[in-house]
Amino acid sequence: MNEMFPISSETAQKVWGNFDRELIHKLKPLPEEERNDVRLEILSHLYESMANAPINAGEDAQYHNEDVRLINAISNLGSPDEYLEPLIADILLYQKASKGNPVAIWNGLRNSAKKGLMHALATLVLGMGYFWVIMIFIMSLMHMVNPDVGIWFYPGGEVSLSFEAQPGATQWLTEWFSLVGIVGSALAYWGLSKLLSFFIAKIK
Repeated sequence: MNEMFPISSETAQKVWGNFDRELIHKLKPLPEEERNDVRLEILSHLYESMANAPINAGEDAQYHNEDVRLINAISNLGSPDEYLEPLIADILLYQKASKGNPVAIWNGLRNSAKKGLMHALATLVLGMGYFWVIMIFIMSLMHMVNPDVGIWFYPGGEVSLSFEAQPGATQWLTEWFSLVGIVGSALAYWGLSKLLSFFIAKIK
C-alpha cells in the first residue's frame, strides 16, 4: 500500500485495491492528467472518511475496525456510477467546449440554462454572442461572392447588417470585410468557447 494511504489490515488492503482498480477502470474515458487528479481526490476523500471514523476498543480492534471503517466509507460514497458518470461527462464537456466543439457548446449552454435565473441570463448572453459570431462569419463568406453584403453605416449613426446595398449608407471596410470578418469571428468564437468552458467548470 502506498505511503500516502497507509492501511495495515490485509483485508482492508484487498478491499482498497479492488476499489482503486474499479476507479481506474471507470475513469478511463478521461485524459491521464484529469484521470489522476480525480482518482487522487476520491481516494483522499475515502481515506479521510475511513480515518476519521471511531475505533472500537478491544483486542485487535485496530485491524477489525479498519476493515469495517473502510467498507462503511466506500458504502457512504455510494455507487461509483452515481458520482463518476456526471463528473466525467462534465469534464469531457468542459474540454470539448474549450476547443470550440459546436455540440459541446450547445450542451454547455443548455445545461447552464437549467441551473437557475442567473445561469439562464448568462446562457442568453453567450447564446447571443455565438449567434452574432456565426452571422458575421456567414456574411464574410457571402461578401466574397456579393460585395454588397456587409455592415452599413447611416449618416444618423444607425448601423445595419445587410445582404444588399443600402441607399444613403456607407459600407464598412468594403475591400477587407471578408478577411476581417472571418478572422474576427474565429477569434470571437474561440474566446466565447473559453468563457463557456470556464463557466461550465464553475457550475459543476
